[in-house]
Amino acid sequence: MDRKPGQGLLRERGVVLRSSDSAEGDRSIYVLLENEGPQWLLAPGAARGRVRFGGSTDPLVWGTFHVYRGPNRWYLRDIDVRKDFWPLRRFSTKIRRAVGWASSLVKYTLPGHPCNELLPVFYWSLCLLEGSDLREDLAGWRFYWRWLRSWGIAPDLDNCQSCGALLEEALFCGESLLCRKCSGSRKGIDLERKDLCELRASSEMCHEDFLANAGRFSISSEKTASAARILERILADRT
Repeated sequence: MDRKPGQGLLRERGVVLRSSDSAEGDRSIYVLLENEGPQWLLAPGAARGRVRFGGSTDPLVWGTFHVYRGPNRWYLRDIDVRKDFWPLRRFSTKIRRAVGWASSLVKYTLPGHPCNELLPVFYWSLCLLEGSDLREDLAGWRFYWRWLRSWGIAPDLDNCQSCGALLEEALFCGESLLCRKCSGSRKGIDLERKDLCELRASSEMCHEDFLANAGRFSISSEKTASAARILERILADRT
């Protein structure tokens, strides 16, 4: 990898999160780079075909980005595409979910701040959507929980947040999972023992084991989707 302080050439792995075209025919892409964090890269003339990037500047494209780091802007010189996740575009629900994850990365990460731990979380989550028929709600829960874990702020799925007791059943409210004794009259997501076990398993299993067991999860999609929304709210509150 070529790296120079200040101005100069840079070569980094990353993924396109969003793109924008100007009236003048330039294209800007917002890229999560491996060691540089989220950055805007400008490709002058790319929106009008004067520079031929094809579909390599579309959101969800992964590759190695060749960048010129100027005094005021960063310019895209070339992309070595590794994976474009094009098959996701054949399924409206899958592509909406993938774009939703990318939007979360745009909203909840800071430009210029490295967050290398998120690249594999995002990549393997997209692979799950692309290469299997597993439930999308479970993939969503897994994506956000593993993101929070990488930042050290994932909810404890094993112990009551209030008293520390081992959880058999739980109420998921706010940012916490509470045992029946501590939950009192609070409102939240009621998780029976099997629900809690399946959320733990879907969060912590390695990629291969998760795929192998994808058809065995029986937790309702409503509970999983609601739990994932709580995780996204935690991100919103912490950023």
